Amino acid sequence: MSNEAAQYVPGFEANLKLMPQQANSRLVQGVLADLNHTKPGTLFNADDLDVDNEPELEVTTRIPNSPEGEFNHLRRVGFFKAFQKGKFLEDLEVVRMLEDPTSAGMASMMNAKHRATDDFIIDGMFAPSRNGQNGETAVAFPGANIIDVTDRSFLHDAEVVPGSGNLPLTIGKLIAAKVRLDETELEGDRFFACSAVQLGNLLSSTPATSSDYANVKRLAEGDTNTFMGFTFIRSQRLKSPAANVRRCAAWIKDALQYKERPIKNARITQREDKSYRWYAYYEVERGMVRRYDAGVLGVDCAENVF
Repeated sequence: MSNEAAQYVPGFEANLKLMPQQANSRLVQGVLADLNHTKPGTLFNADDLDVDNEPELEVTTRIPNSPEGEFNHLRRVGFFKAFQKGKFLEDLEVVRMLEDPTSAGMASMMNAKHRATDDFIIDGMFAPSRNGQNGETAVAFPGANIIDVTDRSFLHDAEVVPGSGNLPLTIGKLIAAKVRLDETELEGDRFFACSAVQLGNLLSSTPATSSDYANVKRLAEGDTNTFMGFTFIRSQRLKSPAANVRRCAAWIKDALQYKERPIKNARITQREDKSYRWYAYYEVERGMVRRYDAGVLGVDCAENVF
C-alpha cells in the first residue's frame, strides 16, 4: 500500500465502527445490542434464573426444619458468524472519499451492512435457539407462538374484514399479540415489526368512525411510531412463510440479544492479483440469541389490499 493511501485506513475503519452506533439499522434499537463486543470465543452465554414457583411452607411447629431448595439456572447460547465484504475502487480519489462518512461510496457500503444486520436479527428471532453449557441442544421456535394468518380471536368490532380466510394486519391481531405478551409477565419495551403493506392494510380496515382510526392514521403516515404499547418498526425485509403472507414480529426487548465484534481487518489496499486496483475490505462477526421463547411472537399477515 502506498503511503498516500495508508493514511486513509484509520478513517475508513473508524467510520465502519461508528456508523452502526447511529441506529441506521432499524431493528437493532429493539434488541439488547452490544455493538462493540470484545471478549474472545466462538459463542456467548445468556444466563438467567428460572422463575421460582415453589410454594412457601407454612410454619406449624415452634422450631421447624429449614426448607431446602436450589435455584434453577437457564442458559441460552449465541454463536458468532463471520461476514466479509470487499469493493474495488477506481482511483485514489475514491479512496479519499471512503474516509468521509457522508460520501456516496461509504454510504453505499454502510447501508448494505445495516441491511445485513437487520437480516441477521430477523433470522435470529425465529431460528432454533441453543440450550446447554455449550449450546448442544437445539430449541425450535414454538409453533404456538405464531398468531395465524386467519386469526380472529380479538377482532375489533369496528374492523371491516372478510368473514373467513386470510387476514392482513388488523387491530385484532395487535390485541392478540398484546394479550400473549401480557400473559408472559415479562417486562420491558415492546416492539412490532411490519412492512409498509401491513400498515396500509391496518389503516384501510379501520373505519374513520372508529376511535382508533386517528392513531392508526398517524402510525401509517409516520407521524408516530407507537400504538397499543408497541414501538413500530417498518421493515421490508421480513420473511414470507407462504405465498402472499408476511411474518411480522412482536417481541419484548429483553427477549432478544445481539452482539457484534469490532470490525476486523478493515483496510484499503492495492490488490496485486488484480492489476494493482484499489480495494476496500472489512470483516465483521455477528451473534444472536433468543433468550426467552415466550417473549417473541410471529404474526402472520396476508399481503393483500382490500
